[in-house]
Amino acid sequence: MPIRLLAIAALACLAAASALAAPTAKTSICGQVKHGPKATYTSLLLGKKISGTTWTVFATGVQCSSARKAAPPILKWWAKAKIESSGTVAGFSCNKESDAHGSAGSAGCTPLHGKPLANIELIMTGSMSIAQLKALFGG
Repeated sequence: MPIRLLAIAALACLAAASALAAPTAKTSICGQVKHGPKATYTSLLLGKKISGTTWTVFATGVQCSSARKAAPPILKWWAKAKIESSGTVAGFSCNKESDAHGSAGSAGCTPLHGKPLANIELIMTGSMSIAQLKALFGG
């Protein structure tokens, strides 16, 4: 899911959780995979093309240790999957998400057995460091 859509989805999830008076889940930046598959896509949040092999692992309602463990097999699947396709990988149901310009730079995954609204997102973030991403997302 492009970063802008990720932010919109996260806000929608938080609003839904608040409406149900349930505790809200915090999205964490769990780390980076430095040598994942190469991706080039248009970031809606930044409004520019990003290219590289560094992927950032985000988790909401999923422990970072589980998200980091699942990242390598998910990225292996992502490299072979067609854009907008789905698959079951490492205990998650995943989608290879389009940037709406015919490319992809992310995978959105929900645990097969887990809490409602729990998910992990693997986004190719290029040369952006975790500190830069935290500044961008206010974390």
